[in-house]
Amino acid sequence: MMCCSGAILQDSQRVVAVVHARMGSARFPGKMLAQLGGHPVLEWVVRRTLRTRGIDSFVLATSDLSQDDALVALGETIGIPTFRGSHENVLQRVIDAADSINASAVVRVCADNPFIDSDLVTALVSDFRREPCDYLFNHRPGLGLDIADGFGAEIFDMKVLRSIEDEFNEPRYREHLTSAIWEHQHRYSVRSLPVSAELRKSHLRFDVDTDEDLRFLDNLVSNGKLTMTSTAAEILKSVRVH
Repeated sequence: MMCCSGAILQDSQRVVAVVHARMGSARFPGKMLAQLGGHPVLEWVVRRTLRTRGIDSFVLATSDLSQDDALVALGETIGIPTFRGSHENVLQRVIDAADSINASAVVRVCADNPFIDSDLVTALVSDFRREPCDYLFNHRPGLGLDIADGFGAEIFDMKVLRSIEDEFNEPRYREHLTSAIWEHQHRYSVRSLPVSAELRKSHLRFDVDTDEDLRFLDNLVSNGKLTMTSTAAEILKSVRVH
């Protein structure tokens, strides 16, 4: 694994956040508009992401299919700009969305993480600006990071995303942005960002892949009296109570 350069990101370099979402899901179709605590899952993701500090611009990236018109409408209601692109090629959609707002680095937010914690994303951006690298993450376990899945995010240098688009043609690299990075780690500078001890619960996950996942999170919201401003630590405490 290569080392990060150690250079400080210049003020002129724009860090943007791209929330990517679509209605099509093999395991849970329409989950973006499924209700969590009386609000669509996507609303939780966007409103919590918008609280992040250190981001120059935000954009909701969805597909150009008519089934995603409802996501565009929701984005407009919340107040986040929307970009529409390829349905299947997630990599290209994220690149094009980031390019549309002149990104130098992009924080990629998956819309199946309704409990994303803006403080963790803020810490990610701050660390990346101090010590840029190709890829930095704090949303999932790996590279020594022990964290419950679904609270943080990941940030890419735009040059890396473009190089993946240019060099790796297999469909899996277009659907999963990090596949090329993990399969060819010797080519990239990759880091994980440590978190506080109270978040080191790698046996827990808080993303929404299935209807069962949503029911679990909805119970936490209802029983734990969680809101869109609840922190990751507060959410984890609600799990221990139940």
